Amino acid sequence: MLFRVLGPLEVVHLDGRKADVPAGAPEHVLLALSLRPNAWVSADSLAEAVWPDRTSTCPAEELWPYVHDLCRRTPLFGETSARIEGMGGRYRLNIGEGELDSVVFEQLVHEGRALLPTDPESAARCFRAAADLWRGAPFALLNTYHSRAEADRLTRLRWAALDHLVDALMAMDQTAGSVTLLQALTAEDPKRQRTWVRLVDVLTHAGRPLEAAAASRKAAREVGAPMPWDAR
Repeated sequence: MLFRVLGPLEVVHLDGRKADVPAGAPEHVLLALSLRPNAWVSADSLAEAVWPDRTSTCPAEELWPYVHDLCRRTPLFGETSARIEGMGGRYRLNIGEGELDSVVFEQLVHEGRALLPTDPESAARCFRAAADLWRGAPFALLNTYHSRAEADRLTRLRWAALDHLVDALMAMDQTAGSVTLLQALTAEDPKRQRTWVRLVDVLTHAGRPLEAAAASRKAAREVGAPMPWDAR
């Protein structure tokens, strides 16, 4: 993985060396281009990501020094071409197969979903591999509508992948693994109702009523809202 945006930005050369991407404008430019890999991004859009609190009168001219510097610092594309291209006031980050973690993450989740009905073991491997790519909030340094929307979408996809991982574990009769995972997820986000509901259901179906009751009481305290079993 050469470009990692699922958490703090990291760029790695083909030989394993970490690329030195300066904080500030260069980092913002590269993150903004990573939002739309292999697509042309206007200088105006990039300027909004880099300088959200002011309007740039000549964005292409202001951005060019940073783009030029990033071309020097980032791995080549296909061993010969510049990683970032510019044309007519637009820029593009060229990304190959398996080079950007957010793209690989999404591919793994989709592959896992396709495998889940017939091959839960392989599906679980996909969901675990996707979860392992996640190092923290994506694109956290950017503050544009598009960056916030994409970060929210990827975050929802991660939680969906973890829910599917529980499905896969249960399909393989790995109740203990499901409970351990769900307990970790309730600790990560105590306000997420769906995780508590699943934990209580798994404990109940596993014949562990005392633990299920304890989890339901804790869920009511943490979530601070009526839980589904309150209406039963």
